[in-house]
Amino acid sequence: MNNLAPPELTTLSLLGHSFQINFNPIFMTWVVMALLLLMAYLATRTLRSVPNTGQNLVEVVYDFVEDLTLTTLGQKEGKSFVPFIFTIFSFILLANWIGVIPNIAQLLGIVFALIHNLFGADSIQIAVDGITQINLVQSSGSWYSFLFKIPHEEPTRSVNTDLAIALVVFIVVHFNGIWKKGIAHYLKGYWGDVIPCKGYWLLLAPVNIMIPLNIISELSSVISHSFRLFGNIFGGFMIVTIVSSLVQFLAVPIALQAFFGLFSGLVQAFVFTMLAITYIGQKV
Repeated sequence: MNNLAPPELTTLSLLGHSFQINFNPIFMTWVVMALLLLMAYLATRTLRSVPNTGQNLVEVVYDFVEDLTLTTLGQKEGKSFVPFIFTIFSFILLANWIGVIPNIAQLLGIVFALIHNLFGADSIQIAVDGITQINLVQSSGSWYSFLFKIPHEEPTRSVNTDLAIALVVFIVVHFNGIWKKGIAHYLKGYWGDVIPCKGYWLLLAPVNIMIPLNIISELSSVISHSFRLFGNIFGGFMIVTIVSSLVQFLAVPIALQAFFGLFSGLVQAFVFTMLAITYIGQKV
């Protein structure tokens, strides 16, 4: 269960203060962004009326997100939000899925090592202690040893990444609310329906219990939005890691990785995106 070890933290000094940073999620986030830019370039560099495979795949995903956005927000209001929603969905989906790549690479490395062993090499040692204790110890001197060193962390497994995305959605939602309604009408939304928001009733603003409750409700949506994604991704990682420590890279961990890495990653990207659309719709 090496994946459950404490993360490697790097200490940085700034203005006389020391900070500890885990660079793995930051590195993987940049990898995801680079892959998205590369995929966007490859899919759009030669646009065709009859799309090729790459362009067709991007168009299918874009059409799905566009239909989802326009159905919820309406044709007029939703059109301007489609690029933003598509970016969020694409980033979270790829960030959830990128954690599968190290597992596939390690599985491929074990296959190479087992084949290598058939020809008399000692590239991997297999220690079997019952059906649930199978330990595979690979050699670091083989040409394929890099397959075991690929970073293994989805950016969305870090609550900081999820919170940052949720904060971006929060800013867009409330900025759009102020832009569409005006600052006065926007602030009336925090007043509530218990006390009329006019005339002498405005003198009761300091004791209007609905104002702090509505503010807390808005702020808590950021926490719930981010922690829902973090909890599901981290929970799936925990299950896969624990089972993999019992039966290394056999059928059960592979099937669990396919479910929690691919299917659950797709579902969580959809849920996060749908909630973002819903929050925007509430302030339109």
